Amino acid sequence: MMKITRWVGLAAAAALAACATPSDVSDVHKILGTRATTGTPFAQALFQEYQAYTRQQIQSEVEWVDASETARKGLRAGNGEAVLPDELSRRNVPASAVPELTAARARLMGYFEGGATQRVPAAAAKAQVAFDCWLEQEAQSNVNKTCRTVFLAHEPMLKKSVGVTEVAADTRRNFVVTFGLGSSQLSAQAVQTLKEVAVAQAQMRAPVVSVSGFTDTVGSADANLRLARHRADVVTAELVKQGVNPAIIAENALGETNLAVKTGDNTAEAKNRRVEVTLAGAAWTHGGYGGYAYGSHGRGGYYGANGHAVFFAPGSSKLSAEAIERLKLVVAAEKNMKPKAVRVIGFTDRTGSAATNARLSRERAQAVAAEIAKLGGTTTSVEARPGETWGMSHDGRARRVEILFDY
Repeated sequence: MMKITRWVGLAAAAALAACATPSDVSDVHKILGTRATTGTPFAQALFQEYQAYTRQQIQSEVEWVDASETARKGLRAGNGEAVLPDELSRRNVPASAVPELTAARARLMGYFEGGATQRVPAAAAKAQVAFDCWLEQEAQSNVNKTCRTVFLAHEPMLKKSVGVTEVAADTRRNFVVTFGLGSSQLSAQAVQTLKEVAVAQAQMRAPVVSVSGFTDTVGSADANLRLARHRADVVTAELVKQGVNPAIIAENALGETNLAVKTGDNTAEAKNRRVEVTLAGAAWTHGGYGGYAYGSHGRGGYYGANGHAVFFAPGSSKLSAEAIERLKLVVAAEKNMKPKAVRVIGFTDRTGSAATNARLSRERAQAVAAEIAKLGGTTTSVEARPGETWGMSHDGRARRVEILFDY
């Protein structure tokens, strides 16, 4: 799989699409210009993952033929069709890789049949697209096999939960805060609950804090989706205030889907007006198609010999004390490794307007570049890529600046 270090925009890369048919190019443009708003949580997550992988294929790898196929799978998922992990027969895979891939696909299908797509839809979607990417990398003799790493990192999250034991209780905690009708204001009880979440996260050292916003069925579906997102944002902001690292918070807004209490339309139900917070998950690792996924090394901001990252609170470009400590490690690594170039790239999640995110992503990158210079390091370029997330569109890991070393 050919890698290029230059950022290639969609308009510029289109000229390189001669080997793809017009319909293929149309599918790519279509998936990048839309979003999934209907279907199950798994279908929506699968659409987002294929969308991210499509973007990776055309912007970082300039692989329009593969990207068009990925786009078609994502569009099918977005339309509610069942899209399964790729069969090995689709690729000319080396014989040495067949046993492991065959076993991995069989395990993945077993998890799906066991209900993983309902229990952990985001992780299930990430694992499926990582498997497809792994298959592609094997067929192209890519020695890095980064997508295999992503798949194996997410596999533990797909397994059925064990019975409630002392061990299980130590590794998974669930919390719920509720809201008034049409409101996203935190009550005193809700704030107290979120303080308990912060304490539990610190005690458990849980690597993933999942924040999911919901509503009852009063009002339109679109309005409820916005309200659910606002509720999730408010909870995330309070958790950050209580000391939870924003980088480990994965936000999702599900609106009036997945009701805690089943009701008809336009029905007020207090238990449905909620945000669920879950402390759980295995440590993530280096991503192959969505950037760098947060992991156990991520607390220090280190992702291997050529990548570091620091994270930001929602809407902010201010460096935290923890981020500054991470940048000291970056400068030390730069002096030791002596890369030819040091690129600083700012990102945002997909909340807010395009103009705001464009400004915010650049401000974050500029703040990091300035701090690196203050600490005695150097940077070669400063870029902004607003809205390019790692997972869900409001994922805390999207609010980041990556510092990449080129050799």
